[in-house]
Amino acid sequence: MHVCILMFQGHDVLDYSGPYEVFANVLDNPGSEHARQIFEITLIAADMVIQSSRNLCVNRHISIQEALARIMDYDILVVPGGPVRTLKSLCRTDSTELEFIRSFAALPERIGRQGRVILSVCTGSLLLGYIGLLKGRKATTHSKALETLRYVCDSTAGNGETGTEVIKARYVDAGALGNGTRIVTSGGISSGIDASLYVLSLVAGREIATAAMQIIEFVRSSSLREIEYI
Repeated sequence: MHVCILMFQGHDVLDYSGPYEVFANVLDNPGSEHARQIFEITLIAADMVIQSSRNLCVNRHISIQEALARIMDYDILVVPGGPVRTLKSLCRTDSTELEFIRSFAALPERIGRQGRVILSVCTGSLLLGYIGLLKGRKATTHSKALETLRYVCDSTAGNGETGTEVIKARYVDAGALGNGTRIVTSGGISSGIDASLYVLSLVAGREIATAAMQIIEFVRSSSLREIEYI
């Protein structure tokens, strides 16, 4: 399977690196020195070098335009967050980041195959809300940005449309779009690890998700609500 992580200037490091570690540690033969990584992971971004909100720089694998040309190859799209002001700057109709999310969400349904997944981490849900993917659904984000997400979702809802129920949770499975693509939003920063393990359990099974959790030595949080609709 192929995971695509949408990067941008000013992201939060753990928002993408947490999910990266989860999917990178799905191995075909755990414990063996010859174990191979099962998930292919691609970092895409508009710029060659992407600087985080804390000044850590990473290189993209390919550009967003290149990723658009091969968008059918991706099974999971991870949308990290960052400071609210950074996410607001991406909420433009001509944003290549929004174009990619829209295009991924609009891909045709897979017949006889596991459906695609869009996973937002932290304030990455603001981008999903801005383009209307959260209408009529439950969603979460960083606890400090819950009101901002409500505002964004309310602003994009038309007259008579069902709004978004924004709640505080570790992660929320909002269900699938009409084409079978599932939407999962997570709370702040480290919540993305919990949410990634949940997504992994959906696409590969709980046994594999548990094995990955053991490899990264992560203890799943029970201090906040986890809302799952399977």
